[in-house]
Amino acid sequence: MIAKHIHCLPEHDNYARLAAYIADAGHDGEKCLMSWHVGCWSEDDYALAVLEAETVQALNTRTTKEKTYHLLVSFRPEDEAKLTPEAFKAIEERFAAALGYTEHQRHCGVHKNTANLHMHIAYSMIHPEKYTRHEPFRDYWKRDKICRKLEREYGLTVDNGRTKDKQRALSEKA
Repeated sequence: MIAKHIHCLPEHDNYARLAAYIADAGHDGEKCLMSWHVGCWSEDDYALAVLEAETVQALNTRTTKEKTYHLLVSFRPEDEAKLTPEAFKAIEERFAAALGYTEHQRHCGVHKNTANLHMHIAYSMIHPEKYTRHEPFRDYWKRDKICRKLEREYGLTVDNGRTKDKQRALSEKA
């Protein structure tokens, strides 16, 4: 399993567009196996939950940085049979806890439009009650650590990750 933060410039940050992509809104489920949202008052309406997250983001007028954290979690093809809808939701919850987004609004989706099954998660970086922006410090270490734990717990193929004894590795962009 590989987890990657997809960076976005603040001027291109658009939570609604990302959430629509995650739910595969334009293609009627051609690539999306499942989608869900967490932390919103609207429990059943995905679009209303997107509007709610956008409204919370708009209430933070102090930050000039991006307000959406886009996480991509990719799985190996041989692990597809081991992953259930409940497992995807549990994996997402573990990433939210590791990154400090447990109380934050988020939209999630599992896609199968590439060789590898993968999950997109859009975390609103703005806390829904405090309206403060949360950005995890050195999140790449946290993501890698949770990947290794989840691979062991779910019996998934172990990918090479970051180790502290490595020389200066390639950047995340590389």
